[in-house]
Amino acid sequence: MPTTGRARRGRTLVTTLALALAVTGCATGGEPSPAPDPTGPEPTSTIAPSDSDGITTTSDVYPTWEPINGLAVPRDDFGTAVIGDDIWALGGMTGERGNRLLSIEVLDTTSGEWSTSDIEMPVGVASFETVAIGRRIYAFGGFDATSQAMDFAAVLDTDTGTWRDLPPLPHARYAHTATLHDGKVYVIGGRDLDGEIADVDVFDPRTEQWDTLDTPMPKRRARDSHKTVSTPRGLVVAGGQSDFEDSALVDLFDPETGRWRTLPDLPEPMSRAGLALADGKLWITLHESAYVMDADELKTWEEGNALTLSRHGMGVVVHDGYIYNIGGCALNPLRDVRTSDRLALG
Repeated sequence: MPTTGRARRGRTLVTTLALALAVTGCATGGEPSPAPDPTGPEPTSTIAPSDSDGITTTSDVYPTWEPINGLAVPRDDFGTAVIGDDIWALGGMTGERGNRLLSIEVLDTTSGEWSTSDIEMPVGVASFETVAIGRRIYAFGGFDATSQAMDFAAVLDTDTGTWRDLPPLPHARYAHTATLHDGKVYVIGGRDLDGEIADVDVFDPRTEQWDTLDTPMPKRRARDSHKTVSTPRGLVVAGGQSDFEDSALVDLFDPETGRWRTLPDLPEPMSRAGLALADGKLWITLHESAYVMDADELKTWEEGNALTLSRHGMGVVVHDGYIYNIGGCALNPLRDVRTSDRLALG
């Protein structure tokens, strides 16, 4: 049912942790790693009471998440891409701050099995973004093991396993989004040492050239740790952080007109969430909360069902009638996880 001002308890614990986790991952120190060993079993059941921030959503209208085989390596803030029937999970970080992963895992959705690819990331990077175009995976931005914003830009030919450098991202940033829309990649938001970045950089994969739009994110609405999806009406930018405070803001950017407009706020502030466009709806998930909005009307958020394990910093992809929610960082105890869920649509 529609969510309309329901009384909720505060998010003090989660907001405090979000401030600490914005550039640190799930803990502290370390070097890039090709593939750390898994560290024992992890819970796949619903959240324990001690995980709760008092905001839990349920729905009899929308489907529920089901657990599937998990990653070999716990990771969060990594890149994802769909190539054929395979879902790729690239790089990111695990455990201690600075421990950037070079490893890449691939889920064969026909068998449900994960495997570790022979291909590795060209550099250890987290909070970067990836876009799949045909058989290629494009990677942009992120932050390195010293928490410096990067202008990293490269493309992977998944058939040959070869990475190639691209012209650098015009504005080094991390915790941004890179979204394919009408044949071009729009890099929105994020931050560097000076704070949130409003400039929108656009990459044309045909010419491999960058452009910076004359229409940045509106004043006081620039943010990082948000999510963006391409819709028939433009790019929807949801949630995030401003000055390290979680945000409920939702915006719609129309690249054809260069205009930004405001959409209904999320029912609660959400950063480092998972967002997908599927089955004509926007689906956003974070910890114990999930919300759904009709992508044609863009008017009302309704409650959905929470993930099987409360977490943030996940990888989210849509493929063949399912939304996949992969990995991330759980709160209690604070840890990166291998957990993967999927939601059956239709």
